[in-house]
Amino acid sequence: MLEEKISIIVPVYNVEKYLGKCVNSILKQSYQNFELILVDDGSQDNCGMICDRLAKNDKRIKVIHKSNGGLSSARNAGLKFATGKYISFIDSDDYIHPNMYEILYNYLQKYCSDIVICDFVRVLENVKHPYEKINVDQNVRNYSNIEALENIYTSLGTTFIVSWNKLYKRHLFFNLKFEEGRIHEDEFIAHKILYKSSKITYVQCELYYYVQREDGIINSPFNIKKIDAIYANLDRINFLNSINQIQLRRKAEFNFILLFFQLYFKVKKECDKPNYELKILRKKFRGILLFLIKNPYFKSKEKLMWIIFIIHPNLYENRINK
Repeated sequence: MLEEKISIIVPVYNVEKYLGKCVNSILKQSYQNFELILVDDGSQDNCGMICDRLAKNDKRIKVIHKSNGGLSSARNAGLKFATGKYISFIDSDDYIHPNMYEILYNYLQKYCSDIVICDFVRVLENVKHPYEKINVDQNVRNYSNIEALENIYTSLGTTFIVSWNKLYKRHLFFNLKFEEGRIHEDEFIAHKILYKSSKITYVQCELYYYVQREDGIINSPFNIKKIDAIYANLDRINFLNSINQIQLRRKAEFNFILLFFQLYFKVKKECDKPNYELKILRKKFRGILLFLIKNPYFKSKEKLMWIIFIIHPNLYENRINK
């Protein structure tokens, strides 16, 4: 079978400690017909020079240098530059199994899928993690677009949401791009790209190694940008409503409520001068209140408390703290 080109997009920003391992894991793939697009997103360390040096040693590597715009901006720049029939994303501090693209590509061809998803394993940055021997006959499941959306609200939720453990047909990104200026960028696009797909294949193999950095976003102190997760969930609720997936929208609303109040009071407690952001969050909440009140997953007492929250947030807080 003739191998078709995969465009592998790697956003790069201040990761000189990790970049070599990431790139080497891509160059050593058993599937060799790819272009590796390194997007230097205004790095302030030596990453730009490292990218250029790597490109001189392998003609498959292309480098884009741009001013810093964040992960979404870098991915979008890579998409504009990509020439492959298929698209994949790797974060520059992670690495992948030597057979990842061979396995994903073969399953994509076998099932005529639009997306193939693999499992990932969390690894500590200073702990050597040996590559597992992969059994390609492991359990494989195929989903329709709606079934894939349903998986967002199961134990596989993160696996289906993140962008970097997947091989995509390129056409899925026509008229679709990552939300710039946000964190939780995968949360904004996952539901849209899954819905655009006719068939999604999930391969139960750990092929992606997600490095847990001590200075990573997950371990960083709370800051106001983390409320982007609320806006991503709101975007998903509105999207599910627009495609008339009411049951899924109700699940999204349930998820939204848990997240909203957790982050709302974290902003109030931990951020300096939070009043503006809190006002915007209350406005967003008020805009979705009618949907929430109609949701049968919630009890009448909860719905009454939301009305109190809209009218008098401090009274709401006093009541829940009793």
